[in-house]
Amino acid sequence: MICLQPIDRHDLIYNHIIGTGGIGSGIFFSMSHNHTLGRNESRMATLLPYKDFCKQHIIMHYVSVLLGARENGEFQSFPIGKVGNDDIGKNLIAQIKAAGMDTKNVTMVDNCSTLYSVCFQYPDKTGGNITTENSASSKVSPDDISKFFHDFRLEGNHEIILSVPEVPLQTRIKLLEYGRRRGSLNVASVLSSEVADFTNMHGFEMTDIISINIDEAQSIAQLVDEPVTSTLIIGACIKTLTAINPAISILITDGAKGAYYYKKNYLGFTPIPEVPVVSTAGAGDAFLAGVIAGLCCGLPMGKEFSDTNFSPTELKSAVELGVLMGSFSVASADTIHPDAGAEALYRFAMENQVKFGNDFSILFKDCGEIRKVENSYC
Repeated sequence: MICLQPIDRHDLIYNHIIGTGGIGSGIFFSMSHNHTLGRNESRMATLLPYKDFCKQHIIMHYVSVLLGARENGEFQSFPIGKVGNDDIGKNLIAQIKAAGMDTKNVTMVDNCSTLYSVCFQYPDKTGGNITTENSASSKVSPDDISKFFHDFRLEGNHEIILSVPEVPLQTRIKLLEYGRRRGSLNVASVLSSEVADFTNMHGFEMTDIISINIDEAQSIAQLVDEPVTSTLIIGACIKTLTAINPAISILITDGAKGAYYYKKNYLGFTPIPEVPVVSTAGAGDAFLAGVIAGLCCGLPMGKEFSDTNFSPTELKSAVELGVLMGSFSVASADTIHPDAGAEALYRFAMENQVKFGNDFSILFKDCGEIRKVENSYC
């Protein structure tokens, strides 16, 4: 398997990831008009043959295939979750295993079904989803987290903790607590509806990197009922979060505009490349996966300056790898691009004339060697 290479050419900065969050499937509807679905509205829509997956699965799949995860390998991936004892659940476990993840802690339960989502997309490629609350994922408990760590032997100082929605908040907080005690890099996401509870449970205090979209940032900033600009939302969100946790790093995706990142009093921005878009569903999760993979390989979080468009200067940061990964993902109708991997991402970058800095070139070293061989036969 071709995978991203560590920048120092020897070891990954983080050699394993432990995650909890939703594992499930769903269906897609295509709306015929761009106006937002009303509270009491019934509307006809086209059912699309797209494959939908849930948050933990999407993020950990991309991280796993980019870094070549396998059991007892140089990089290992440990999802913690539950699915129903049904065909969907069994198929998902098989897919997770095929991506190189350890599935010992993804268990099947008999008393409820696998997590399921109904997604809808407007003609402008934006959209949303409705996800079942009473699914197998809702049964993932803090005890499941404690059980995982009881016999876990890998060290925390080379570990990424991923705590994301679609399992109970108490369970995600428990994982962050373990990560804090173990000296891990704690990465989390939070839904707009969860912000108050996440705050009260000290979730932001235990998070090293928070990844949110512009709507979630607006909820954190408590500007929900005001007509505000992205600039105002982002500034207020940063002020709120750094008052709670001065050391926190913040990732904010703003749709087609691009991604913002904040770290150590610096706010940077990375625009997205202009590429054909099939579906934006899952793009934010792909972005976070790319950032995580870049950090594992030793890339800095962001550049010391912001570009006005994508790649006028050479790529050199984890955020830019995240934007590249998110842009790659929108070429697929499915929320997990079926061809995802380091080699496919490299080809995508070359087709779009993306400029690599020295460290970026090291990441894709093995992919570059493949391209040299291909060109020799042209």
